[in-house]
Amino acid sequence: MKITFYLVRHGETLFNHLGRMQGSCDSPLTERGIAQAYETADQLKDIWFDRIYSSPSERAWNTADIIAKDREVQPVLLSGLHEMSFGRLDGARHTTHEEEIRRCQESLDYSSAGGESPAMMEARIRKTLRTMIDESEDGDRILLVGHGMYQICTMKILLGIDLEALRQECDESGRSMIPNGGIMVFTYEDGEYQIQQIPVEPKNFEYKMEDKTVHLYYVRHGETLFNHYNRMQGRSDSPLTAQGIEQVKLSGKALHNIDFAFAYCSSAERARDTAAYILESHDISAIPNRDLREIDFGTYEARVRDSIMDELYERFNPRVDFSDVGGESEEQVIERIKRILTLAVARAKDKENVLLVAHGSLYMTMIKYLFNIYRADLTEQMKAKGKHIMPNGGIAKFTFSQGIYQLDQLMVTPEEFMEVQ
Repeated sequence: MKITFYLVRHGETLFNHLGRMQGSCDSPLTERGIAQAYETADQLKDIWFDRIYSSPSERAWNTADIIAKDREVQPVLLSGLHEMSFGRLDGARHTTHEEEIRRCQESLDYSSAGGESPAMMEARIRKTLRTMIDESEDGDRILLVGHGMYQICTMKILLGIDLEALRQECDESGRSMIPNGGIMVFTYEDGEYQIQQIPVEPKNFEYKMEDKTVHLYYVRHGETLFNHYNRMQGRSDSPLTAQGIEQVKLSGKALHNIDFAFAYCSSAERARDTAAYILESHDISAIPNRDLREIDFGTYEARVRDSIMDELYERFNPRVDFSDVGGESEEQVIERIKRILTLAVARAKDKENVLLVAHGSLYMTMIKYLFNIYRADLTEQMKAKGKHIMPNGGIAKFTFSQGIYQLDQLMVTPEEFMEVQ
């Protein structure tokens, strides 16, 4: 089993700024510390965390809250992540106890001041991580938000880092060994811990996505009332018809044997209902995500398509653009597509299957963005075969591998999908 830990130090605090010792005691984040936490959050935004743990000290908890903002996983406070206790030196100025503090820092031993010793820290760190490991699954990514001396003790005791050599290297390059908001990465695999990234400032952190293959299944919702009456339906919504329900039940049958790790759906009710039917035989539920919503058609919403086909052709080809009528441009839609794909791929582990339930025109924009397939061209090709480019309840499949997407199956009806699988 392999687990990746991201250990982040809290942002700058009042005591950091004033040069006071800060272990078991606490002080609030400064404005600079808050900015550092946001910078760290930005650098980690494309990483999915299966769990987030934070020291119960408010400076760490507040930092964790900033990083976890808008994520599906929220921080759990864990006392084992508390900063090392400095005993009576907690709150003291570095300059007033300079010699004693230097000796304690060099030995990582504050027991002479009534604080913690290296043995106490090792026992606490190992026990805390062991608890997390026992609760985890292979491939999990865990965010820990804590403290500077905790990082140092972890590097020395757990990872065997030569602190003196690291300190000298940092001094020569003019950087902090444990920067506020700094990010450190290490792994656990088969009983061994290994450093992947020593603590660095957020701006110097480079995320390297793990090598993995992810299978994405994209399903269009079933027929709706507006579909039946041939009305434009973007951000507007209408319920599934009886035929639409039968279509998505067939989609569920076609996907019955696919083991989905997780699923996302558009926040529109027609997509949420579709996802619920498809996942009836699975043990997961789809998570609504606004980035999967259909294109906003502005004032064209609910208009009957038959009377405006020439106008629609111009608005969909070669680029989608409803921005002049209160809707979206293609650039805006692509930004949403990028976000949801980044989230899905980041969350997925190697060889996992992901279900996306959304809409037809969003799908067409996605395959143009990913595979350079144009709507007008595909329409002509499918028309010659007597097929629809985006049938209600239709299923498409993409694969992400080695940093690129490949198209496995253009959208087809559930019946056709079952035939080709």
